[in-house]
Amino acid sequence: MYQNRMSTKQIVTLGAGLILASSAIAHAGVTEVESFHLGGFYAPPEMGDPLIPDNDMTFQNYFLGRTTVGGFTTTERRTFFAFDLSDVLIPDGEMIVGVEFVLELTFGGIIANMTDGFEAASFTSTTSDYLTFADPESSGMGPDEIFDTMGTGELYAETGFDDMSLPGEVSMELSAAALMDMETAFMSDTAFMITGKMDSFDPEPDALFEFLFGLTDVVADGMETGFPVPKLIITTAPVPAPSGIAIIGFGILGVSRRRR
Repeated sequence: MYQNRMSTKQIVTLGAGLILASSAIAHAGVTEVESFHLGGFYAPPEMGDPLIPDNDMTFQNYFLGRTTVGGFTTTERRTFFAFDLSDVLIPDGEMIVGVEFVLELTFGGIIANMTDGFEAASFTSTTSDYLTFADPESSGMGPDEIFDTMGTGELYAETGFDDMSLPGEVSMELSAAALMDMETAFMSDTAFMITGKMDSFDPEPDALFEFLFGLTDVVADGMETGFPVPKLIITTAPVPAPSGIAIIGFGILGVSRRRR
């Protein structure tokens, strides 16, 4: 379970533009935060009850789409990622100037119909909090309702692939909306949630598979596999002097924390 361990925080800077200076970039700091829990929920079948979600800590995989296991083909699966930001320390006088969301595309991790030669995924906010994903029964929401909140909120990041895409790290810059929601997570001592869906999900009627980010078992049978864990890369830099300011764009989040 997500533990509320954050010390006293003070939000010191929140502006309309992402402010960078060449001197600040040279001294940028980088913090990596791994997802502590990830998994998926399924679309309800046309007939019958919703599928049991993959929200057990002992199995964590982040494929999007559908697959066939033991002769049973699933409905569409969407994914959630939970990040604990409570140990992230932003030094006094610095601000967050960018956040990357990093996943891994494995060899064989794309099996799809490549509609128009391309497949796409988007990652967004969700109206469901972490405890809802971890324990739907206690939340009062059904798995099908939770599924509908996934990948359908404020756009955080998006990516796409074609039949020439190579395996490797997939890094996506998070949007201003994501930075704002990270600020909310900082202030409220809650997990920062990202949810994703396969935008181009359109399986052939008889297809057994259509997915992106397949073969991504991070935890299997309760054991860590050594597979790269999804992560956030948070870049901070000193607040630039007024004479060196250059305004580049879409949002800024500056956070100061007192060390425990």
